[in-house]
This record gives sequence, C-alpha cells and structure tokens, in this order.
Amino acid sequence: MAKKKAALPALIALNPITDWTSLRQAFRDLLTHESLGDTAIWFACYIDQDLHDNALCECWDSLSSEMRSYAKYAPDQSCVFTIRDLDCDIEEVVSGLISYHNNPWNFAPGGAPEKLRFDEVMERVKAVLYPQPPAKTGRKRKAA
Repeated sequence: MAKKKAALPALIALNPITDWTSLRQAFRDLLTHESLGDTAIWFACYIDQDLHDNALCECWDSLSSEMRSYAKYAPDQSCVFTIRDLDCDIEEVVSGLISYHNNPWNFAPGGAPEKLRFDEVMERVKAVLYPQPPAKTGRKRKAA
C-alpha cells in the first residue's frame, strides 16, 4: 500500500477567520508575503489605503452568511475558515489591486510602476498558499 504524502504547509499562518479584522489580516499576510517580491511592497501601500475594501466587503458578506448558516443548520459541525477557503475572493482582491496598479492615472507623470500581469501574480500568490515540494533532480546518490 502506497503512503499518502502529507501536504506541505502554507508559507503563511492559516489562522481562522472569525471576523472582519481577522479577514483583513489574512489578506494582508498573504498579499504582503516576502516571496511576492516588489509586488508585496506595492500591495502593502494599496492595502494601507484600503483600496481592496470593496472586494473584502463582498467576501465578508458571503463568508459571514455561510458562517451563520452553519451555526443555524449544522451547529454540531465545525465551521472554521482560513484564507485557503477564499480562492475566488483572493482573485477578486488581487484583480482590484492590479487594476489600480496598472492605471497610470493613479501615479505622478513618469512615476507609474511596471505593469503587473494577473496570471503571474496569482501564480506567486498560490505558491504562498500551496507550496510545492522541491523538484527531484533525477540524480542517484552514490554508494559510499
């Protein structure tokens, strides 16, 4: 019988999301993670300006509704959400931040940063949430 490999932990803490504050913190931790490089620096500035709040409000409305449903219809079941449960919402928030970033009217003349590509940013964001094991090199270890 083959052993099932354990999933690698996320590069960020998967804290439970229980309220608006923990939701905002989960998104901040994800979108400002150091492995996102310069994108994390830009996103930190935009998050500080609350530019992602519209998408977060929609996310919170949906998530809190689901939490209330669990509490009402399945009170005996555990209802714990983490940032990993919010794939579509993550895409919505990232899309909004990239739209702001890629609009040259949001910056002083000549000061617009290099444009970001949604697919590239999402690939890096998903690597933070779902790290991959190191690639096998195919080399065999030599006998001593």
